[in-house]
Amino acid sequence: MEALLDPDDTTSGLLAVVRTSRAVAEQADRDVLIAAARFAALHSVDDVEEAARLDGDVFGDRMLPLAGPGAPLVSEAAAVEFAAALGRSTQAGKRFLGDAVELRYRLKHVWARILDGSLLTWRARRIADLTRHLDPEVVAWVDQQIGPYAHQMGPIQLERAITQAAALFEPDVAADIAESDAAEHRSVTITTNETTPFVGTGAEQGQAVLALGYVDGVLDAADALDLEQAVATIAHGLLDHDDYADASLDLRRAAALGVLARAYNSGSLDGVPGVARVIELVIHTETRELAGTGLVRLANTRGLVSIERLEQWATTPGTVIKPTIVVDLAEDIETAGYIPTARQRRQAVLIHQKCSFPYCQARAEHCDLDHRAAYADGGPTSSQNLTPLCRQHHRMKTHHGWRYHRIRAGTYRWRSHHGYEYLVRPAGTVDVSSDIDPPLRLAA
Repeated sequence: MEALLDPDDTTSGLLAVVRTSRAVAEQADRDVLIAAARFAALHSVDDVEEAARLDGDVFGDRMLPLAGPGAPLVSEAAAVEFAAALGRSTQAGKRFLGDAVELRYRLKHVWARILDGSLLTWRARRIADLTRHLDPEVVAWVDQQIGPYAHQMGPIQLERAITQAAALFEPDVAADIAESDAAEHRSVTITTNETTPFVGTGAEQGQAVLALGYVDGVLDAADALDLEQAVATIAHGLLDHDDYADASLDLRRAAALGVLARAYNSGSLDGVPGVARVIELVIHTETRELAGTGLVRLANTRGLVSIERLEQWATTPGTVIKPTIVVDLAEDIETAGYIPTARQRRQAVLIHQKCSFPYCQARAEHCDLDHRAAYADGGPTSSQNLTPLCRQHHRMKTHHGWRYHRIRAGTYRWRSHHGYEYLVRPAGTVDVSSDIDPPLRLAA
């Protein structure tokens, strides 16, 4: 293991390394953005009629409006390839390409700051994000006003300048955009596929696993105040329950959200219909993986939980247990027809958490089941030949040159139309292409 301190280390020397490395990283970000703009130019059209013709000629490829009005349309198949090379999901890759197109074609003064190295990429992308919905005349005015000074303006100044320009030229549109942006930024994300080992001491050490869920959201201010009032009231009331009498405020506030949810689901909120908590207990005929550990695997969260915690959940008033018997996940189930059976689909969803395309985050239960070896060519409808792919990436495999093979259940090696290779595993995607040498800096 490398020592933390080197005998030759000096304060000035290490600070110089930090400054140089930061400059290299910032220029690398610019180079990627420049390459994205050039890549989009290779796979774009300006004319809507030409886009419609191409849509019909290339087996399902579509020309997408990734930037604002007047910018070229970009091939969806090309955007998918770019996103994989960037190491991001297809949606994130499209957004990156859209920013590059917006900057190159609609924000030429700002783009000049990228080319001369004076503007940080994240600032330029923020400008592109703010102007994407504006008409070309407004964008041209904004570009002239802030382009020469964008590298000196802070994020708040940039946002204010662009918002004021929109309000000056198109007040009705600006109001609609403001309302749309406010709605677009409101969301709630709940993830339950996290398990955290509990590090105890003595006999307890390593004996427990905490099954956790994570909540992240942006609400309308009035809704947030209502939720805060409910959580605070319920958290205080939990002090009267033996299980929470000595619990911290943070723990009681977290538990309050569960109380609130169960009250709705059970129909105990005034005038609000609901359903009871349902625990789907999936019983596998093959259980050797966790035998003797005192743990069970949750099918819907992909996490581990102790039998004691499962018992606690199951005995909560209003809970309904729904047992489901599932065959060994390693079994190769085969059917004679083309359409997979419900049993095969259930098995595939339990094995795969998500779409099996590189970097894709679509949930497996919403995906197609792709015959890796085509059914028309004799490929069987069997567990070993069925892989979850979302509809977009299913089209990429069928019509646009992407190929893959199965290494084991849940693990695949993909090869793109341009020969790049990706290893997709349950833990994520790894770029395993042989030519990952850093490219030369692109000239302006």
